[in-house]
Amino acid sequence: MSNLRKAHNPKRKYQAQTLIISFSEDEFDTSDLNLQAKQALMLVKHFIHQHFADAQSVVAIQADGEGGKLHAHVVFNTIKQNGRTISTNRFNIHKLRTNFDHEMTDNYQRVTGHNWTNPIHKQQERQDANNLTTRSEWQNSLKKIINQVKNEVTSLKDFIQQLGEQGITVTERKKKTAWTYHQTVNGKSYKVRDFYQRVDKQSGKVLSTRGLGQEFTKSYLTSYFKQKDKEVEEDTNERRQSEDEEFEKIKTMARDARIRTARQQRLNQLNRQRSEAAKAEEQKQRSRGKARLSHRRVSKARRRQSSVEERRQLEQQARRKQANTKRTAEGPEL
Repeated sequence: MSNLRKAHNPKRKYQAQTLIISFSEDEFDTSDLNLQAKQALMLVKHFIHQHFADAQSVVAIQADGEGGKLHAHVVFNTIKQNGRTISTNRFNIHKLRTNFDHEMTDNYQRVTGHNWTNPIHKQQERQDANNLTTRSEWQNSLKKIINQVKNEVTSLKDFIQQLGEQGITVTERKKKTAWTYHQTVNGKSYKVRDFYQRVDKQSGKVLSTRGLGQEFTKSYLTSYFKQKDKEVEEDTNERRQSEDEEFEKIKTMARDARIRTARQQRLNQLNRQRSEAAKAEEQKQRSRGKARLSHRRVSKARRRQSSVEERRQLEQQARRKQANTKRTAEGPEL
């Protein structure tokens, strides 16, 4: 009951979460809307099952609006059945985009029969690598790549390694407290500091600011991945707790099932005993009835035999009496 009151707390501000997943024309061109809507629904439902299995959700597939692109509307109930709230960091847009990219990579071809190419990566490669003309354009491209990689990995070590795989190297400066990013594009080398400010020593006024920004510094990214690791740990602990609660629920259900089974077995045994006792009593009554019937038959036969014997004796007496009377009437023999 406490979970019910907690789940339906009217003062809780965070009770639902919406998500819109839009597909490009390369992914679904809506030429066969009925089939493609079913395929999109399969992908979205599998994605939700993989990442939000503990949440109730509703999915609707549409292809309307000005662009006419196929897209999915998902509404999540952020209050789980145990009354706990789903962590908001699980709805981080960059994390969701990365996870759904993995879903498309793994299952798009299996569902649709077509190869999948990430339209964002494809466009980014075309615009941010082949057509760079100025340093500012390169920095903007670098920021996009860094943010993308940052959302795909879970540690600082993996972050630097993933950047290296994309041709971006990171060197340390200021006694390993600051970074410089390096990349060679179309044979031209670029480099930029993470963040740097020139400050007037007397007034403390910032004279100039250079670099990509504070969110690209070593200290910021170190804190970012520590927080991300903490959130992952919290999600893991919450998932483990949810699994433990589910396991306890299953154990309780199993125990209740065993109790019900034992009770039913005792009831069945009692019914069998009653049935057997009733059958035995019925058999006993039939035996008594047969015995009484047999006794009556024997008694009747005995009475009949007695009557016959009595009649025979009377007949004999009558014959003897008749013979005596005859002898008396004839007189003595000469």
